[in-house]
Amino acid sequence: VSFIPGGSDCSISFVSHVLGKVCVQGRQKEILSVLLPRLTDLTKSDCIWQRICWRLVECVPDRWMEAVVLGFVQRAPGADVLSRLLGNLVVKNKKAQFVVTQKMLLLQYSHTTAVLQNLLGYLALDSLRRTFLIKVLQELLETWGSSSAVKHSPPEQQRYISQAILICLSHLKEPEIESCRQELLTSMMEGVKCHLDSSLPQIRRLGMVVAESISSKINTDGPVLKFQYEDDDETRELKSLLLQTPPSGAVPGLPDDEKEKADAALPLVSESDEKSCTAAPVVPNEESDAELDSDDDLIPYDMSEDKELKTKAPLYIRDCIEVLTGCEDVDKWEATVKVLESLIRRNPAATREVSVELAKILLHLEEKTCIEGFAELRQRAQVAVLTTDPIPVS
Repeated sequence: VSFIPGGSDCSISFVSHVLGKVCVQGRQKEILSVLLPRLTDLTKSDCIWQRICWRLVECVPDRWMEAVVLGFVQRAPGADVLSRLLGNLVVKNKKAQFVVTQKMLLLQYSHTTAVLQNLLGYLALDSLRRTFLIKVLQELLETWGSSSAVKHSPPEQQRYISQAILICLSHLKEPEIESCRQELLTSMMEGVKCHLDSSLPQIRRLGMVVAESISSKINTDGPVLKFQYEDDDETRELKSLLLQTPPSGAVPGLPDDEKEKADAALPLVSESDEKSCTAAPVVPNEESDAELDSDDDLIPYDMSEDKELKTKAPLYIRDCIEVLTGCEDVDKWEATVKVLESLIRRNPAATREVSVELAKILLHLEEKTCIEGFAELRQRAQVAVLTTDPIPVS
C-alpha cells in the first residue's frame, strides 16, 4: 500500500484489477486481512489517502465488483470505517449499488447482524446515500408484508429481513419518518396481518416485534401497538437493534489484545447469525390460542384521512405468480401482466427459481379484462422466461 510516491500522479487501475481478480478467485480473506487494516489506518486522518482508496475500489471492473464490495462490507470493523474506504461508491457504480441495496439484503440472508449494521450504517452516514436507505427500507417492508414471501420464504430469511428493517428504522430521522409516516403505517398493517396468519409461532412473533417497532417510531407521542408474546433471546435481540445505535466496530489500529477488549464491549451477536441459510425450518410448538387474541383490546388507528392509493404492480416474481393464479382484483392483474416482462429481465436469478411454473402459467393464461395488446404482452413475457432459463423451460 505504500507504493505511491509522494506528490506525483499515478494510475492505480492495475492494482484495482489485481484486487478484483484475487477477490473473485476466493482469496478475499488473504488479501483484505492485510489491505483493510492498512487502509483503515491511512484513511483515518488523511483525505488524500481516502481519495486514493475510493479510486482503488471505483476502478475495479464490474465483473469483479461484487466480490470486492462483499469483502469490504464483511471485514470492515464498522460503518464509519466502511464509509471512509468506499466513499460514495454506491452512488457512482450501478453494480455496487445492486450488491449493496438488493443482493445482500433481498437475495441473500446468511450475513451476520454485524454485517447488516455495517451495510445499513454505511448508507446512513452520507446525505447522498440516505436516499438509498429509504428506498431499501421500502423494499424490505414490501417483502415483509408480502403474503407470498411469508408463506414460501424460510424462517431464517424472514428473520434476516426483520433485522434489516429494524436497523433501517434505527437510522431514520424525524423528518424522514414524517415524510413516509402513512406508508409505514400501511406497510405495518398489511405485514402484521400476513405474519399473524402464519402457522409458525416464530413467524408470528417476528411480525409482532416488527409491527411494535414501526408503531413506536411513527407514534412517539400517542398509543402504540403492544402484543403479548414470549419475550425470548431472539425478540430481545431484535428489539435491541431498534433501540441502540449500531456499533461502529473495533477501534482501528489497536493492538490485538486491546482490540479484543473493544470487541468485548460491543453487543454480542447471537449464534443463530452464524448458522447457514440452509438451516432446517422451525417446527411449530403448540401454543394457546389466547396469545393470538392479544391485540383485541388495542385502540384502532384513525384511518379517516387515508387517501385511496392506485393499484401498485408487484415488485417480485413470486408475487406476480400469486396474482396471475389467484387474484380477483382485475386492476392488479392487469398491472401485473404489463410489468411481468420487465420484472423477469431485471430479476433473472429469481426467475430461474420458478421458471417452469411461470412458463406453464403464461402458456394457459387467459385474458380476464380487455387489455390492449394482451397477446403481445403474454408472448413477450414467455420469450423473457425462455431466454432467461432456456433448458428447463424448453
